[in-house]
Amino acid sequence: MSPEESAPASRPADTEDDIISRIEETILSRRAFLVGLGLGGVGGAGAVFGLTRAGEGFQSLATLAGGATLPATTRYYLPAVDGSDSGLVIPVTFEFTDGKGELFVNLNGIEVRHDLQLALREARETATRLTGASLTNTATHVTFESSGTGVLALRGKSWEAGLTVALVASLRQRSLSQETLITGIVDDEGALLPVGETETKARAARAADAQALIIPAGEPTEVAVQGLRIIRARSISEALDRIL
Repeated sequence: MSPEESAPASRPADTEDDIISRIEETILSRRAFLVGLGLGGVGGAGAVFGLTRAGEGFQSLATLAGGATLPATTRYYLPAVDGSDSGLVIPVTFEFTDGKGELFVNLNGIEVRHDLQLALREARETATRLTGASLTNTATHVTFESSGTGVLALRGKSWEAGLTVALVASLRQRSLSQETLITGIVDDEGALLPVGETETKARAARAADAQALIIPAGEPTEVAVQGLRIIRARSISEALDRIL
């Protein structure tokens, strides 16, 4: 037999699909293992383990049977006016952990001259109503960021629309950008109510590289800032259609 005939035939390297297929076949063939999982015999109350492709390589998953995926971490930007009537944009981040409906707020040296806790709770109620989701078993962690070193005093309740948008994006697992921002108060029916100092907020939004600012349709002030598109919306649902 010649060396060419005795050499083992080479085969192409396994692809990710090949590896995942073999793992799935192995797991599915072990019925006793799956029954044990279904009865909660492994990893607690029915823990199901698997593999999924991530951006690089593989990512392991451990999802509790009957449990829900936590909302996505979301970062958004809120046009605001400080105590000296200057406009600025405040970054806010929403993160989520297992919990019992708690709401934790980290202001990082920002003094807010209205009931921010109430505004956040109202935003959470609106977001869950719009998405049909529940945060009963989830703790919500909200972090506001200040660019200054001292205490930053802010006023008004116009953040409520932006907070609602960020929460809806988290619950829908959607990403947000700084391209389109919003200012406004959201009432119990989801309507956007007018707010003050809209042009100051618009200038701050443009300075932060926003391309558009959504304002309540009933806002009496005519707003015009070069390079910034002003969009009027009657409701938070209409605004969400523009942003997400």
